[in-house]
Order: sequence, then C-alpha cells, then structure tokens
Amino acid sequence: MRFPLSSSPLALACALLLATAPAKSQPMDPEAAPPSAVSLTVSGGVSLGVYEAGFLYYALASSRGSQRVDLRLLTGASAGSLNSLLAVLAACGVEAPSPEKSLFWRTWIPIGFDRLFLPSSTTPLGMFSREWLERGAAGIEEAWNQGVSPSCDVVLGVSTTRAEPRVLWAANGRLSLPRIEEKFAIRIQGRGPGKAPRATNYTTPGSRRLEPLLVTDAQGEIPFEHLRNLILASMSFPVAFPPHSLPTCESNSSTTTPAVCPLSEAKTARFIDGGIFDNAPLRLAVGLARDGLRPVDGKLKWRDVPTPGVRDTPKGIAFAFVDPDATEYPVQLPAESQAEAESLPAELAGLVAALVDTARSKELSMLLEEEPEIARHLVVPRRHFPAASAPLFAFLGFFETEFRTFDFYLGMYDARRMLEDVSAGTARFADPLGEPTEEPGGWAPFTCMRAVYDGASDATRACQGDAMADFRALLQVSLDQLYFACSTARKQAEGTTWRNPHCDRAMAGQPPPHVPGIAPSRWPDWKKGATEPELDYSMRLLGAYGFQFRDLGVEPGRGDLAIVRIRESIGRALHRLTSAQPGADKQVVGFAGKLAADSVAFAPPDTVLHFTMGPTQSEVGLSLGAFASRLPTGLRFASAVGFRGLEDVFSSGGGESFSVALVGGLEYRPRTDQSFLAQSRFGLRGGWMFSANDNYGTSDCEDRGASRVTACSRPVVQALAGMAFLERFRVQLVGEWYPGSTNRKTLWSIAPGLGVEVAL
Repeated sequence: MRFPLSSSPLALACALLLATAPAKSQPMDPEAAPPSAVSLTVSGGVSLGVYEAGFLYYALASSRGSQRVDLRLLTGASAGSLNSLLAVLAACGVEAPSPEKSLFWRTWIPIGFDRLFLPSSTTPLGMFSREWLERGAAGIEEAWNQGVSPSCDVVLGVSTTRAEPRVLWAANGRLSLPRIEEKFAIRIQGRGPGKAPRATNYTTPGSRRLEPLLVTDAQGEIPFEHLRNLILASMSFPVAFPPHSLPTCESNSSTTTPAVCPLSEAKTARFIDGGIFDNAPLRLAVGLARDGLRPVDGKLKWRDVPTPGVRDTPKGIAFAFVDPDATEYPVQLPAESQAEAESLPAELAGLVAALVDTARSKELSMLLEEEPEIARHLVVPRRHFPAASAPLFAFLGFFETEFRTFDFYLGMYDARRMLEDVSAGTARFADPLGEPTEEPGGWAPFTCMRAVYDGASDATRACQGDAMADFRALLQVSLDQLYFACSTARKQAEGTTWRNPHCDRAMAGQPPPHVPGIAPSRWPDWKKGATEPELDYSMRLLGAYGFQFRDLGVEPGRGDLAIVRIRESIGRALHRLTSAQPGADKQVVGFAGKLAADSVAFAPPDTVLHFTMGPTQSEVGLSLGAFASRLPTGLRFASAVGFRGLEDVFSSGGGESFSVALVGGLEYRPRTDQSFLAQSRFGLRGGWMFSANDNYGTSDCEDRGASRVTACSRPVVQALAGMAFLERFRVQLVGEWYPGSTNRKTLWSIAPGLGVEVAL
C-alpha cells in the first residue's frame, strides 16, 4: 500500500493564482511567499458533481508527491460535501492508476435515475431512494478503513440545513432567533495503513456559538456511520430525498478536548440539503482557517482546539473554490435572462428564482463584503466547455451513463488545463496519464477530448473506434453549444477576452469544427433556436449526430423521443410521490408535480376522455397516446361519438332529427407552446353518421337528404381545432363535410363545443 509523501491537492498552488487571474492583471510580487497550504471548497452541483469528481481526481493525482503544498481544509455542500470527503481519501489514501479505479468514478458513475428512483421506496417526503447512495457509502467506508497517510491532518467542513429551525435565545431569553443553517467541522487525522483515520469534532468546548457535534465514542472519536449520515443529510435535496435524521449535541454540552457527544445525550433532528442556503461554504472555510490554523516550522498546522475571535486569516493559505458553474466562456446570467414581466405569475417566478440564487450565494457574498482581501487568496478554476449534464437544472446527467462519463473527463480536462497554465515557466506537474484503452473509464476518451479541444493533429487517430461513437457525439455537441454561446455574446462582450481560443474563434464568426468520425447524413443547424428550450437543443443535436440513448432505451437519431422518455421518467416518479401523499394532499402535490414535469416537456395523459356540448352537436370522445412511439411526434389516435338532435329524443318532437356519428382518426398536438395551463390540438376524423330519420340507414333517403344534415345517414369527414385548459376544461370547433353521392347531396356544418376532459 503506497501513500503520498504529502497530502497536496493542487500542485504549485502559488501559481494557481496566476492561472485564474484576468489576462491583463498585474504579476504577483516575486518576493511574496508562496502558499504553503490549500483550502478546498466544493459547491453543490446535482449531477454535475461528477464533473467536480473528475476535476478533483486529475488534480489530486497530478499533485501526489509534491512537498510544497499541503491540503489542510475542505468544505462542501450537498454533492460537494461528498466530493470533499472523497478528496481526503484520494489525497491521503491509496493511489488510483486510472479513472475507473478511483473512488470518485466508482461512487459517481453508477448513480443513474433507475437507481435513485425505486417506486417501493418512495415516501410522502421524497421520491428517491438512498439505497444506492448507501451502497456507495459502503465502498467509501472500505477505503476509509484501509487507512490514510499519518501525515494527513485535515478539517472537513459540511454545510447542512435543518428541516425545523433550532431556536436560540438572546436578550436574557426575551428574543428568539430561529437558526436553520448548521455547519459541522470534523478533524481527520491519518494513522497509517490498515487503520481507520481518527475523526473528531473540531469545535471549541463551551463555545457560545452552539456548534453542533456529531455522535462520538467515549474518547471523542466519530464512528464512520455518523460521518456517512452527515454527508447523506447534506445531500438530502427536498422533494428528491426525505429529510435525513441525524443525532447531534451542542458544543457547550462538552468541556473535553476533543468534544464528546454520547449517543445517549444526543438529540435527533432532521436535516436537508446544505446547498439551499450555503451552496459555496467558503466563508465556513475562512472561519475555520482563521480559528484553527497556525504557523509551525514554516507550515500551517491545526491547533488542538480552535480559537474563535481571531480576526486575521493566516498567511500562506490559498482558498480554491471548485464550482461547475464557473465558466471560461460567456453565459447568460439568470437575472439577465428574464425580460420585464408582463404578468403576476411571471413576476413571482422571476422573484422566486432570484431569491433562490441569492440565498445559495449569500454566505459567499457576505464573506467578500466582510473581507474583500480574501479575493486575492481565492482560486477559481474554470470550465472551458458546456457539460453534458448541465441542461434540466444540472439533473440531466442522471438519465444517461455516457453523460456522466463525458462530464467526468471534462472535469479532468479542465484540471489539466489549469495545471498546464500554472506550470508554464515553472516546474512541470506529474501527468498521471496511463495506457489509452477504448473502454469506459480508461484514458482513451480523455486523450480524444484533449486532441479535439486542443486541435491536435492526431485527433482522428485518438478518437477512432466504434466504442467512442457516443463520446464523439457529445464532443461535437459541446463544441456547437460553446460556439453558439460565444457567437451570440459577441455584441454584449465587445472587447472581452476569454482564455478560451474556441470562444475567440466563435466571436470572430467562425463555425464550430467537426469532430473526426462524426458524419451525419445532414449536418444540423448548430445554433439554438430563439424559442428552443435548452434540453430540446441538446437532444436535437445529439439525435442528429447518432447518439445512442442506451439508458433511455431510444434508438439512435431520436433525440425527440429521448425527451419523451425523460419526461415519462420524471412523471412516473412524481406520480408515485403523489400517490404516497395522505388524504387531500394528493390533489395539491399532483397539481404541482404535473406543473414541474411539464416544465421539462409537456406530456398529455396517455388516455383522455372528453365530453362537449354545443348548440348543434354534443360529443363523447377518446384520445389515445399509448402508441405514441410508433407515430411521428405529437400524433395520437382519436375517436368520438357525436350526437345531434338530443332535444328531440327527450321531448315529444318525435326524434326525427336525432343522429349518432361514429368517427375515428388522428389528433395532432404540437410540442411547441404546450403547457399544463393550455394545450392545443388539431384533428382529422372520418366515419359514418346514423340518422333516425331514415331508420339509421335502413330506409330510403328522401330528397337526397338536402333539408338538413341529419335528414339521412351518410359518411362524414371532420376537421377539429381545440384547446384544453388545466387539462380539465375543453373548447373546440369541428368543421364537418358530408360528401355527396347520387343519393345524397353534399352538405357541411360547423359545430362549436364546450366541455370537460378527464385523464384515465
């Protein structure tokens, strides 16, 4: 078992500041001492956690053995808390020779939608199951028990959110202060091979800040079980997962060092995703560094007990912040993407979105206000190309393994770009590149990605082979998306220089290059349509490039059907969540769930029964979408039974004007401009009308049936245009044509109708 000589996360961290500084910034003072320690903060990212994993894998693998910089501090929220724990084991534990051998890969790549959504495990508070996450935690525990280097001494900070506020009291108990955010600090010290690390609560005994403590044994050591539960609690995104129960104590309840929290004295509370209010716990990192780190023999080491009240951040530490949303190309900010609202719902939707974004970055904003100088110590690596998992609020990666695989390598690519930049003119970093293989998890996809993105002459050779077909398609899509983003930002970003040559070419008006091996029958328009949703844009390009949606079970080229499958998957999960609700809450959750699912792509129910009434005709109809996959997108089978002259049936008029029309055909529901609020449809139906006036076709048709349309039985062709609102209320207009013959005169009719429809 081989451990690194030190626990360094980022080679040459002093030069990292140069790599992420603006191109025209002033050079660093050559007399300034380089950082001797690194703090690593990893934000939440949903399925983009796999991008963070790839970035950390490559950066840590490249910096193993460096004596210059030590990893001393990690903080994370949500998926970032998991990646922070994995980073400790990657930096201090056994080296992984290839991506698929790493704990990052083995933890993230298998997490797909089918493993998160287990219908039998859905509860009223969460539609996903933690079963697979707990299996992954077992693998992490195995690596934990293998031990880490004795030189490893790090503090792990984790951001969480309480489901129910904890009330603090001030002003002699007269003022209540609800507290919903909680930050945990865990010190991890290596004990060598075969011995689990020592994990303790890193808090000040008797602290007035009332920091929470994880459960410990009598010696103050935290069993891995409780550390695992802390990570699961920080990842418990509402609606997706139910709140996670976690027993904790308050720091003022312990006077020992390290703090002791017996299970018998702990109080259990429910916790949810830490990224809700602090998605970038950098302020937590600065606070921990300020309270706990001190210089010893030229290095920063942890005090046995943190000392609150220290106001100066220790010199010699660089704060690295890994955030998949930080890009080296222009993106439209949420505030900029909203046009001026013209209605109350639009105004409220924009306000809620702004509140969420502000809440998630609140702590980071407060830190920069309190200590502007911290920006000089902040390292923010950038993402150079769009990620496959980014659409659908970074949730898309859970639907295809190949999306997660691509993003893992994209993280590796960005880590290498960063290290290449900082190594220019300095010592070279250790390249962990191994023998290329075409198998997923090997080095061949990474070699192909580098060759394509960097314009290498050997790109054709590096990307060849059938096993790389889907990877090549994703590469082409990422190039198309990048060139579109940069080309459309040309006017707004006049004079802006991006450290991305591809973006500069796009701004100069060049089209995206073609990835070797991509040869569609017809090259698609690489630009996003003015009203085209981001998900539709990605799937349209992937379909054009022949991507095989293996996990979604869609044949190559059917990006449109892939969207339907994604919508169906989300719909099933939300339907199961609705079914799990008690009593009248089913209606509320069902309504909200339908709105949420339809925001991805509107999907009408498979079977819809409708009833309409009008001045000339009433109708009962049925629309079937069960065979939608065998028809062009938007087409459905439709049938109806129409009634004319019902008033004669229920009166003394004799019923001669009564008729029944049996019709069937196709109904088209365009995908554009459809939502849960309003859905349009157009239909073409044909059939036969049976009239009571000629005994339903058994008697002669008098005067060729010219007196009225119900004078005799005859064929009918109908064209329908209609709208449904809230999938409940229906309005339609039916144009009818009764073709003539030698026995019947050609007639026509317009039949408006108003009614209801019900999903079956």
